[in-house]
Amino acid sequence: MVDVAHIIPPSPDDPPRRRSRVRPWHAAVALAVAAAVGGGLWAWKPWQSVELPQSACWGVLDANDLKPLTGPDGKATEPRPAREIATPMKPASGSRDSRCRVMWPGATFLLDAEVRPARDRIDADRRNDASGGSVAPLDFGPGTTGWATASDVVPGNTSVRLYVPCDFDSPRDDSDQPPPKYFGVLISGDVVDGASLRKAHQAYADIALKIGRAAATAYECRNTVTLAATAPRVPS
Repeated sequence: MVDVAHIIPPSPDDPPRRRSRVRPWHAAVALAVAAAVGGGLWAWKPWQSVELPQSACWGVLDANDLKPLTGPDGKATEPRPAREIATPMKPASGSRDSRCRVMWPGATFLLDAEVRPARDRIDADRRNDASGGSVAPLDFGPGTTGWATASDVVPGNTSVRLYVPCDFDSPRDDSDQPPPKYFGVLISGDVVDGASLRKAHQAYADIALKIGRAAATAYECRNTVTLAATAPRVPS
C-alpha cells in the first residue's frame, strides 16, 4: 500500500507546521542539573583518596588505626623518623622519652603520641588536666590509671592518658633516683574538619592501649603487665 501522506503536498489552507526546538526552560533546567552535579563532584572529589602511612609510631600503628582520625581528602605523613621506644635506663639503646607525630601537610597534627617513664607524676598530671577541662576515668586493666580530658578552652579537643605499672629491670640513673614505677602514654591530636569527634576520641583510647602493649615489651617490665582486651569507651 502506498503512503499517500508522503506524496500529497500540504494544502495551502493547512496551518504551518512548527519546527522542533528545545524550549528555553528545558535548557535552563539542564544547565542547573549539570552545575549541581559538577559542584558536588568538585566538593566531594571522589577521584581522590586519603593516603596514610602504612606503619607509623615505631611501627606500632597502621592505616586502620589512623583512619578514624581523618576527615577531608589528603595525605598524612610522619614529619620525621619516630624515635625507638627504648628501655629508659639504657641510653645507648635510644631516647628515654619517645614521641611520634602524624600530620597532614602543613601544621595540623593528626596524631601526637608520647611514651615516657613516670615517677609519681600521675596525680600531678591529673590535677593539671582537670584544671583545663573535665576528666573522665578510663579503665585499661588491673593496676592501670587512665583518663580522658575534655578541654574547656578548645571545644571538642580531647586527650587520653594511660599509666601502666612497670617494674623496670635497670639500675639507677645518673641522678641516683630510683627506677620509675610506671610508664605513661599520652595521645592527643587536632580533630580534622569532617571527622567524627566521637570516633576520633575513641581512636585515641584504642591507640593508647596498642602503644601501651608495645611499650610494656620495649621497657622490659619485670612484672606481668595485664591490659584490657579492648579499650574502654571514651565518654562523648
